[in-house]
Amino acid sequence: MPSVKNLILKFNELRTSLRFKLIFGLLTIVFLMGVLSIYLGINSINRNVIREAYNNVSNSLKAISDLYQEELNKRAKIVEYLSRTSEIVSATYAGNREYLFEKLVQIKEEFQFDIVNVVSPDGTILVRANNFEAFGDSVISYKYISWVLNNKKPAAGTGILGYENIKNESPELARRTLIEIIPTARARTQKRELEERALVMKTVSPILHRGRLVGALYAAVLLNNNFQFVDRFKNLIFKEEKIKGKDVGTITIFLEDVRVATNVVDQQGRRAVGTLISEEVYHRVFEQGRDWLGRAFVVNDYYLSGYTRLTDIEGHPVGMLYVGILEDKFNSIIRRTTVSYFALIFLMTVISIYVATYLVNLYTRPINRVISATADIARGNYHLLEISPEESQEIRELEEYFNAMVKAVEERDRRLQELAEKTILRSEKLASIGRLASGIAHEINNPLTGILTYSSLLMEELKGTPYEEDLKTIREETLRCRKIVRGLLDFARDYKPEKVSVNLNALIEETLGLLEKHVNFQNIKILKNLASDLPEVKVDPDEFRSVINNLAVNAADAMPNGGQLTITTSYDRESNRVVIRVSDTGVGISEENLKKIFEPFFTTKEKGKGTGLGLSMTYGVVKRHGGTIDVRSNVGEGTEFIITLPVG
Repeated sequence: MPSVKNLILKFNELRTSLRFKLIFGLLTIVFLMGVLSIYLGINSINRNVIREAYNNVSNSLKAISDLYQEELNKRAKIVEYLSRTSEIVSATYAGNREYLFEKLVQIKEEFQFDIVNVVSPDGTILVRANNFEAFGDSVISYKYISWVLNNKKPAAGTGILGYENIKNESPELARRTLIEIIPTARARTQKRELEERALVMKTVSPILHRGRLVGALYAAVLLNNNFQFVDRFKNLIFKEEKIKGKDVGTITIFLEDVRVATNVVDQQGRRAVGTLISEEVYHRVFEQGRDWLGRAFVVNDYYLSGYTRLTDIEGHPVGMLYVGILEDKFNSIIRRTTVSYFALIFLMTVISIYVATYLVNLYTRPINRVISATADIARGNYHLLEISPEESQEIRELEEYFNAMVKAVEERDRRLQELAEKTILRSEKLASIGRLASGIAHEINNPLTGILTYSSLLMEELKGTPYEEDLKTIREETLRCRKIVRGLLDFARDYKPEKVSVNLNALIEETLGLLEKHVNFQNIKILKNLASDLPEVKVDPDEFRSVINNLAVNAADAMPNGGQLTITTSYDRESNRVVIRVSDTGVGISEENLKKIFEPFFTTKEKGKGTGLGLSMTYGVVKRHGGTIDVRSNVGEGTEFIITLPVG
């Protein structure tokens, strides 16, 4: 047991340890919450910024599509209006090519068309604004012209012209059309080195004279190497915003997967005309017709990009529109927001550490007083704490409970001293009685040995006579007496039982068979409820005969006017234990005596009727076999002893 000095040292260590653990625990919580806040905060910032970024890209892509369509609709209305003017209608009806040429050149320059033609009802060119001498060739294969001539309604959209068709318009347009294809990472493999086709914004309107079709006015804008639209669209949506000298927003028009008009620049600072789109985007957007939003490496930098498809009048894909926002714009926002968030978390952490340390010191002061008082109690000084009204309600309650504990400990210490003195006296008494019992047992053993010897000899001589059974009974009872004497010896010293597998039902039957002939059991009805599925248990048979015998004899003594003795056995499969119940309908045991019945030499029988060793020996036998014994009793109703033994 530790000395008082060691206890005081332990209390001081506890005080230091408690303060350290509280501060460390609070700081750990602050640190973990800080780390968790940083993790969740950065994830939230990234998710929100990226979500807003893609919303921005999606809205920009829709805006570009709307602007493109608006430009197309505006030009369609211009052409539709011009096709209805009396000058165009009359000149077309009359076939006045000179006048028409003059008007078409005026329209081309004023409204910034690249191609303005008048087509005859049979689909041949009547006059070209770009080349007066070139006429009479058929353009009936143009989808938009064919549709308008057949339906006599205006049409507008995006289409593709072959190189020969463009060359018929003018050499200058033919030169603008040609685009060198530049191999690009992750793009489709291209066998051609030059894009000769032209992507054009077309608008066609019928020319009607008194309801009769006399021709069609056809105007188109060549999009190859035409940077007017992409730059104007970019300025409308992204203004002049730049990061590190680069435009934040970029716009591109594709002919299939080839950039024909763009403000994306390559590493040399030139427009990246002729570069290709990635194969993944081509399949999704151009072939499948689904818009694409995602992070993409465009020429020489990463952009958050959006793509949508362009189709002709028949719904066939001809190209794509692209909008991209430089990823560095959003990375810069994330960096600035993250730095601000880190600064805020750091400031809150410093404040939390200061507050945590202050609170620990504040609330451990009264606890330190309690620990100091505990050290005094260890020295044997039972003084009470002085409770200050300035303390919090919780601390005052703690100190009140501590004072109540001190009083209880002091009272318990006094009782323990008294009990210790009584226990010492009782132990000395038991030791003396044990030595006396041991001496008596040795003295009784000698005559028992003589009785056993002579009864055995007589049984041999009177074998086969009516006295043989009586002699056998004398010998068995003598042996049992010797076992009782051994029990007295066992009470005074340790004893290891000789365990064998036994059927308890058979052992109970055998023991009760002898008792039924006893005079004390003449007015007692013995009822046996023995379970048929009772497994064998390992016990010392002689010791357990004594257990059953003791309990049965005690039950008979408790029923002087007769009654019922019931012995029940059962098997508890859940706990794998055998249960033996011995109950009687006798006088019962008072609650006061119930606590003492297993104590050695305690008996309620009259003087000379018992030694008080029976139940204490029974208790010892059951405990040596790893079992338990309990008792339930009501005065005037009877008593029940319950024994449980482990199987195996």
